[in-house]
Amino acid sequence: METLKQKLNARKTVLGTMLSEVANPNMARIMKAAGFELIIVDCEHGYFDFSQLAAIASLGNGFGLPVLVRIPEIRREWITKALDMSCDGLLVPMVNTAQQALEVIRYAKYQPLGERGISTTRAHTNYNPPPLGEYMRQANERTCILVQLETAEAIANVREIAAVDGVDALMIGPNDLASDLGSPGKLDTDEMFQAIETVAAAAQEVGKSCGIISSGVSYLQRCKGMGMNLFSCNSEVGLLMKAARNCVKEFHSC
Repeated sequence: METLKQKLNARKTVLGTMLSEVANPNMARIMKAAGFELIIVDCEHGYFDFSQLAAIASLGNGFGLPVLVRIPEIRREWITKALDMSCDGLLVPMVNTAQQALEVIRYAKYQPLGERGISTTRAHTNYNPPPLGEYMRQANERTCILVQLETAEAIANVREIAAVDGVDALMIGPNDLASDLGSPGKLDTDEMFQAIETVAAAAQEVGKSCGIISSGVSYLQRCKGMGMNLFSCNSEVGLLMKAARNCVKEFHSC
């Protein structure tokens, strides 16, 4: 079975979804059963604590569903704890410069690529680490780093960000980007699509994946046609609300 890292390296189409606030670990099982290929636990806007995040990551590890965490900021504590509890990688919001991307890599990757702190009798080694040098290499290869581009500054710097060794994929956060471009709530402006094209071109130049976050399937399909391959569609709350509304509508239409 291909790993998430292998899919990203091959620029294959990958569809995931967000967990925004429901902390029951079986949400991961439900999303796997639905066919999603990864989940992103939103610790930027969501209120998951570390123990809840660890339970979700552990369950995902158990049946092969990659679990990424959207951290709230570039900070050593968050990055170290998320990876040591066995999350498969990070989605890092508001990355505007190559220097910020390098800071993420410094905390998330072991030497020689970074300076990740070493504590190996943990969940990320199944409490049974191989020889340290071998494990550090394996962990660097496994850990997926996605950087989220949400400002005009980030789009202007996208080629430098994409070139940072250790960054696996570029993800557009369209709501914040639209707001920064002066059109809050409008994701279909010429400026937005120009930004998408710019990100897709930069990713292609360096052979890396790129994508976007949206609840609109047709919007994601349009972005796929523009060269993107990595998508986060909706969230557990959004999907629940959609199903609930359809149920109510169907009942009252009879």
